Amino acid sequence: MRLVVVRHGAAVPGGDLDAERALQPQGHDQASAAGQWLYSHSFKTAQVLSSPYRRARQTAMHICDKLGLPEPLLQDLLTPDALAQLTVDTLTKLTGDVIIVSHLPLVGRVASLLVDGQVVDQPWSTGECWVLEGDVFAAGCMRVVAVWDPGCIE
Repeated sequence: MRLVVVRHGAAVPGGDLDAERALQPQGHDQASAAGQWLYSHSFKTAQVLSSPYRRARQTAMHICDKLGLPEPLLQDLLTPDALAQLTVDTLTKLTGDVIIVSHLPLVGRVASLLVDGQVVDQPWSTGECWVLEGDVFAAGCMRVVAVWDPGCIE
């Protein structure tokens, strides 16, 4: 099984309503490029889960559009302050390829928990995608097989 962990694209600066921050034009470009990269890695049948925050929803929609997938399922367990263990507990109930679109610090915490078995804060670029692979979505049971950073040339 494969899991893609995606940080949302570049968003407008913070304000009173963090959940309503939208993507900047650069963020739309990053999200669309991430979807194209995932298409090239055969994620055309994945289930897409997204934070309900606007910038993550917009990123997930670009990815779904590029992959020809239905709209993402919105999950409160993917908001910035959610607990990584709760997210991983939910993932253990899923099968097949899954793409999650979330925020810092959660993306780094989920990836580190799944790969290293412990929660560690990590820096991630906006739009960055990690592809994890393993037999189960469980702590310490996955490995990183690909990383895409929109700020780097492949």
